Amino acid sequence: MRRRTASRTAGADLMPRTSSGRSWGVRDRSRRVAATAACAVGGLGLVSAVFAPARDHLQSVIDVVPALSPDSAGVTLVFVSFALVLMARGLRRGLRAAWTATLVLLVASVSIHVLHEDVTLSVVPPAAAALWLATRRACFPVVQSGTAIRRAIAIAAGGIFSALAASTVLAAALDQGGVTATGSAALRLSGMSAVPLGYGGRFATPALIAVGLCVLTMALWSLLSPRESAPATVGDRDTAEARAREIVAAYGGDTLAYFALRDDKQWFFEGSSLVAYAVRGGVCVVAPDPIGPVAEREQTWTAFTTFAESHGWTVSLLGASADWLPVYEASGLHPVYLGDEAIIDCQGFSREGRAMRSVRQAHSRVRRAGYSVTLVDPALMSVDLRDRLGSIATLCRHGSFERGFSMTLSRLFDPRDAGLVMSIAIDTDGTPQAFIQWVPCEGGWSLDVMRRNTDSTLTNGIIDYLIVESVEAFRAQGFARIGLNFAVFRSIVSGENTTWFGRTVRRAIQGAASQTQIESLWRFNAKFSPQWTPRYAVLGSADAMAAQSIVMAGAEGLSELPVVGRFMTGMARC
Repeated sequence: MRRRTASRTAGADLMPRTSSGRSWGVRDRSRRVAATAACAVGGLGLVSAVFAPARDHLQSVIDVVPALSPDSAGVTLVFVSFALVLMARGLRRGLRAAWTATLVLLVASVSIHVLHEDVTLSVVPPAAAALWLATRRACFPVVQSGTAIRRAIAIAAGGIFSALAASTVLAAALDQGGVTATGSAALRLSGMSAVPLGYGGRFATPALIAVGLCVLTMALWSLLSPRESAPATVGDRDTAEARAREIVAAYGGDTLAYFALRDDKQWFFEGSSLVAYAVRGGVCVVAPDPIGPVAEREQTWTAFTTFAESHGWTVSLLGASADWLPVYEASGLHPVYLGDEAIIDCQGFSREGRAMRSVRQAHSRVRRAGYSVTLVDPALMSVDLRDRLGSIATLCRHGSFERGFSMTLSRLFDPRDAGLVMSIAIDTDGTPQAFIQWVPCEGGWSLDVMRRNTDSTLTNGIIDYLIVESVEAFRAQGFARIGLNFAVFRSIVSGENTTWFGRTVRRAIQGAASQTQIESLWRFNAKFSPQWTPRYAVLGSADAMAAQSIVMAGAEGLSELPVVGRFMTGMARC
């Protein structure tokens, strides 16, 4: 086994806050304000169109566009207001098309008032909004791809064609066909009724208007969706992975750094630094912290947020360390405490003392049963041993619980992962019964996955025995530390956090402990007397937090809480 070499990251928490990344935060706030304003103006428009006391001002629209009747003007306002509400989705993601369309709608509103010589206080909000939005063009840099535009056009054309075809067939069946019937149906799809409709009675007009709104919604929703990153070719992916491995080997000091090499992550490079991320539903989830020289931190994060912004993605992080929080906060993001990672000091570890009694007893019990532990590089093990361990992994795997995005590699025996270590517990018959895979980090190793045979006759405490034997073997080889498990909300569950919020959350967790096993997970980690390293989720503004939290929980394969997917299910069994 080889010792990791990496640049030192100690002292990075003393790095002062600077203005780097603040411009991204300012632009993000502008997008948030624009989206909120679009929703508000659109909502007011819908109220004006629906409620009779608020419809008096529609006469100004009718005077400018004589083809409209009062009913048509109201329906037209519904379409415009509905479109404005939908534009908020694109404005929030920084889409240039949404910015342009919203500006056109606002200018049209002001123009109608001016043409009607109705320059009163009612013209001030759209005029002010238009002037403010016109000065924020740089905040909306995302240009939709040709594919997205063609898809939106196809949706709109298909919806309109289907509605017109159905209307024409219905008119022909009722002997009310011809160009007039088709044209009347087309007008009603956009909210106008200048040409009488000779069929359908009171049902046809609202039905066609509803279809028009549905078509508008589907087309704009598709058009205003966040951009997707272009899929990399096999050759490009291999080249990027090789570069990512070099950076992780050189600068991956964090215990989570190696998990940047998961197959479901993409890589962004800036200088000698790397950002590992995945995009799901327009939410860009970064895990772990960016990897690279300390001097490049702010430059790397600024470049990455600009890259994410150009695609219309919101940015969040899983498993962030305290060292990086000043950089994230300077860019307008908000850290939320998730829990602590258990770090064992290999050189100071001892089985002695009252606090280690349960660990010592488990170790002695398994050793008396005749078990032994061997450490093997999984890339070098025999095919027979690999098959046996693969069977154990399959038996012990519980659904999606192995899909942790931030703290698991999610692959075994891959030839690309040379230099890993697998600790294997072997019984008196030479049969492997449990294993732990470790990935390298600066000064030691980080736990990736642990599995045991599910046979009920297996000696109790085999995982404790395996961890102790691994720590002592690593100590003999001169390694300094191992990253063990993650304990969600540890400071709250353990009672260290005595604030009102901490006490409230603790009571809630205790009430749900049978489902999430949060407290038992903390106790499992605590019995090894580890050092605790806090970890955070980093989220965007309040309007994005819900979507980001859902995506992060999904990325971890856990509906209850993020970051702990590999440990929260079946802990007692595996």
